[in-house]
Amino acid sequence: MFYPAAREAAPDTTDPVLESVEEHHVVVWMLSELADLDPKDERFDAKMTVLMENVRHHVEEEGKDWLPQVRKAIGRNRLVALGEQLEDAKKTVTPATR
Repeated sequence: MFYPAAREAAPDTTDPVLESVEEHHVVVWMLSELADLDPKDERFDAKMTVLMENVRHHVEEEGKDWLPQVRKAIGRNRLVALGEQLEDAKKTVTPATR
């Protein structure tokens, strides 16, 4: 919901938005691998470190590079409405699909 709204409101952020969507995909993929991995496995700590680095990079990049543009372009009222839509959507998602 948010990323399509961001692209619509601030078209010059399309490339960073698409990159962010892919970064989310990588995080979900890594989490699924970690869920199946024994914490005692020699790769567990390395995977966890890579995951944390990816998430930190993602948050920093979005926060500094393009979220301020999107925030300004969308406006407070639309952001609040998007937040409410996201909260409503979370209620319909089962834990297995989150």
